[in-house]
Amino acid sequence: MKKLILITCLILVFTLFNYPVFDSLGISYLIIFSCFVIICFAGAKIYTSDAKEDYASVEAEMDELIKFDGIFQYEKDGFYINRENSVEFVKWDDIIMVNSFRIPVIYRKKARGLEIITDTKNYEFNYRYTPGIEKLVNKLQDNLQTWEVDLIKVKVNNHGLEKTNLYKRNNISN
Repeated sequence: MKKLILITCLILVFTLFNYPVFDSLGISYLIIFSCFVIICFAGAKIYTSDAKEDYASVEAEMDELIKFDGIFQYEKDGFYINRENSVEFVKWDDIIMVNSFRIPVIYRKKARGLEIITDTKNYEFNYRYTPGIEKLVNKLQDNLQTWEVDLIKVKVNNHGLEKTNLYKRNNISN
């Protein structure tokens, strides 16, 4: 791209110095206009092409995220949550409910997360700040019997909290 801009600038300078040489002024204007267009689009491409996101790179990144355990460690009957100073084990059978939530943080921005409710404790994980949450969602989906994905979001309060119930154990005992 930089070579294209350089060549275009040289053609533009040559055209400007030899302006009256061409038979028609229309040809000179066309060359000058074309050079400016090429310079503008090539410059825009240079400044916006830093983050290359094609299908293959996005797919490779998702594959890495799905394989990454993060703060979770998985066993046959549950998973461990390794937070700063504590390690907790959550059994698949102890999970009563799993909710997906969205809550407004800043104007027009929402934080997304996952809420896991067990017999003894509630856990909330933010998608942005919880490493390994993508794999956790897949493991929950594999190990819980009735996992729903196409449900209606329910507005919980006036502050804009939206929850979607993804899993609910059938035999909840109080």
